[in-house]
Amino acid sequence: MEKKTIGSFIAALRKANGMTQKDLAERLNVSDKTVSRWERDDGAPDLAVIPVIAELFGVTCDELLRGERKSPADRADVPEETASTAKGEKQRQRLLKSTLSQYRSRTYVAMGISAVGVLSALICNLAFLQAILGFLIGAIFFAASMVCQAIFVNRAFLSVEDAGLEPAELSGYKRKVIGLAQKSVALAVGFLGFTFPLLLVDAYMGLGTSSMMISGIIGAAIFLLIYAVVLYFLNASLLKRGVYSLAEKEAVIYRRNHKLKRTCAIVLVVLLAVTLVAHQFATAIWGPCTIMDGTTFEDYESFIAYMEQDIPYEASANGSAVSPIPEEQIGSPIYYDEYGNEISEEEALKRRLEDKNGNIVCEYILRNESVISVQYTPKDGTILPITVYTQENLAAAQQTAAIRHVIFGAAYGIEILAVMLVYLKKRAK
Repeated sequence: MEKKTIGSFIAALRKANGMTQKDLAERLNVSDKTVSRWERDDGAPDLAVIPVIAELFGVTCDELLRGERKSPADRADVPEETASTAKGEKQRQRLLKSTLSQYRSRTYVAMGISAVGVLSALICNLAFLQAILGFLIGAIFFAASMVCQAIFVNRAFLSVEDAGLEPAELSGYKRKVIGLAQKSVALAVGFLGFTFPLLLVDAYMGLGTSSMMISGIIGAAIFLLIYAVVLYFLNASLLKRGVYSLAEKEAVIYRRNHKLKRTCAIVLVVLLAVTLVAHQFATAIWGPCTIMDGTTFEDYESFIAYMEQDIPYEASANGSAVSPIPEEQIGSPIYYDEYGNEISEEEALKRRLEDKNGNIVCEYILRNESVISVQYTPKDGTILPITVYTQENLAAAQQTAAIRHVIFGAAYGIEILAVMLVYLKKRAK
């Protein structure tokens, strides 16, 4: 029964035992289509299934991997449990690589789910101004990605559970599987941190593109740092529990790098903490309201003329004139005093400014809707000079503050990158 491939050998063994593809599929708990693919050499059984098939047909795993039976003399020369040929080992390695390749493809699917999640969150935020909804939708995709990855890892481990691999070979396979899984989860965690700032804004306002990028990058960096700390302890736990093992040389390298990671983490935490304190201090001292420039008036006439200009709020907000809505479409506004009595517009918009003795020194009708703040110091008989701040002044101050946030954001990134480069340069290989 000389056969050259696993598929043709399985087909010959099945027919020799009077079994149909459906019969074999039921014995192996797979579909008959799967058996058909094996026999056509469109695929191969998982390594974990090889011992089951071998036992079912009374052949050795090596014979099944080679695609042919050994001669009686060869069987007598080498004990069955240790029998292994170059051809069989080559086939085993091919199946191992195939199993790892399939797992890698599934991992890319999990990563793709994470990418769909972050795109969905950005669309909800930027296109529909639904910030919190965007975060929740993204979080669902990220959770689904992690769950899928866990399932893929479990399936990859089961695929080689009874494959008869050498301990070192099995350990290397598991390390590759776990390493790919950690990268996939890192992507999901990074995207989760990137979209997390959406929870911190008004649910129906959303974040602008620039704010989203700045806060998102900071959020992703924070979440990934936390994830790196978790991995630090998780990998140590996996080694301790014997999920996978290291050769003596690899163990020495691992211990050295483990210690280096701890040192770099401490240094990075200190650097980020110092920069964060400086960032918060700068924000408190030089926030938009403290650095905002206004218009100062030294006489009441020019101040009153400015405040009584008919400037709508929208004109200041976006820097361009806005066509007023016809009164017949919105109706005339109705004003009430503190007791609920209807009053005129002039009475409602009238403002009075007093000196430190309580004497009225200035009266005006507030029609300039771009004004957000009026500051002055009450003195004896006067309150001059008066400084007026508008929405345009605030927008300019916010742009200046945003530049500062970008600078500090870059500082965080540079510190993280610098520590990572030091680690990569000094780590043992």
